[in-house]
Amino acid sequence: MKSLVWLLLAVSVLNLQCGYRLSGRGRNLPPEAGTIAIPDFKNETSRQQAEQFITFAVREEFIRRSRLRLADSPGAADLVLEGSITAFTVTPISYSEAGAANLYEVRLALDVRLIDMKTNEPFYQGTGLSFRETYETDSADFFSQETGSLVKIAARFASSIVASILENF
Repeated sequence: MKSLVWLLLAVSVLNLQCGYRLSGRGRNLPPEAGTIAIPDFKNETSRQQAEQFITFAVREEFIRRSRLRLADSPGAADLVLEGSITAFTVTPISYSEAGAANLYEVRLALDVRLIDMKTNEPFYQGTGLSFRETYETDSADFFSQETGSLVKIAARFASSIVASILENF
């Protein structure tokens, strides 16, 4: 009986030390940070408006998942998230019997940096982050489908990058 008590106690102690915690709470952010500014991402690609989709998705995800308030300008923020889209490609990956592309892959590459404005030091930095999304089309209306795919990939990127920052992966 005594060994069973010790075994239960040992298991309890090990469970306390396992490192599990609720994700997405932003506990790894500087504790004094209350605001974040997210200026428009820079677009270094030829795809117009890609930065608008990405910036909007990242702002929405930070508002949804963190305790931070969105600041209007970097000068009024505790943290600033800067980003740039370094690559945007669309590649057909499947063709119909008629020879028209019917499945495309969209790839984005991005660089992001979260700066603690109190210390002027990077808190998080990710370079060459790559994201992709595939979508089907059954018509020649490729560009209307591309925009929908960009919305999806922007949301996926935002979810991933915000989780990485909040949990300091």
